[in-house]
Amino acid sequence: MKIVLAYIAIIAIWTTTPLAIKWSGETDWLFGVAARTALGAMIVLPLLYWSKSRFSFEWSAIKVYLSASIPILGGMTLMYWAAQYLPSGWIAILFALTPIITGFFAHFCLPNSQITKRKVFGVAIALSGLWIIFGPNLKTHMLEMQLTAITIALLAVILHAYGTVRVKRMNHTLSPIHVVIGALWVTVIGHLILAPTTLFDWPEFTTREGWAIIYAASIGSVVGFLLYFYLLKNVDAMKVGLIPVITPVFALILGNVLNNETLNASVWLGASLVTLGLIIFEVRFRTLWKRFRYR
Repeated sequence: MKIVLAYIAIIAIWTTTPLAIKWSGETDWLFGVAARTALGAMIVLPLLYWSKSRFSFEWSAIKVYLSASIPILGGMTLMYWAAQYLPSGWIAILFALTPIITGFFAHFCLPNSQITKRKVFGVAIALSGLWIIFGPNLKTHMLEMQLTAITIALLAVILHAYGTVRVKRMNHTLSPIHVVIGALWVTVIGHLILAPTTLFDWPEFTTREGWAIIYAASIGSVVGFLLYFYLLKNVDAMKVGLIPVITPVFALILGNVLNNETLNASVWLGASLVTLGLIIFEVRFRTLWKRFRYR
């Protein structure tokens, strides 16, 4: 039951996160992601005291923290940059490719995770869906920047998937709280190395942007990542990667209602094909048929 509730909660969080990313980086994308991470890293610290468990600084634990920071320091930072030029709904759709990228990494890194013809067919359908979405909806005056942003967003998804598989492959015994604390503080250090003055030179941002940063830090980073690493520890990596399949439809509607983002027939058709491709990629239809047949 805990796993089911965690799934439902993280679907709700990941539905709203693309819009939070879009809003929290409106004035300064790097400040938005750095502030979100730093605030989240401070919010999560009291949970360590509440858990009454000793934080590990052993090298085996540090390797887990470093791997767990890849989706945040690498993936999330790049996604914030891409969000300057892409609608939040598109971000959700690109992030929905996580199961496919995770599947390819798992093929080489995890046992019993083979790429089959069915999965290749699913990838082809998902890519055709992306083409239908992006082709007619790219803005002519921003074409070069939007194409670059799509590429960067795909790189962010690759880093997210790679970090997911690395953490799963380590088969560690650390609690999700420890993993989140370690990953967030590694990311904070990384941001300070990349841009030492970012957190100390605040831009003038809107009230909406400030609340978006707070929401992204508390709900998106702390609660979201706690649930994410909890699921990653307790269920198969591919099942965790399936969560983004569900969120794009809701994220598209949310972006349209709250941020006036375009939601036309080509976007719906493309999103449907991406979802269909992901279902074909993930679902073992023969297994489902056998279960249904012998009930």
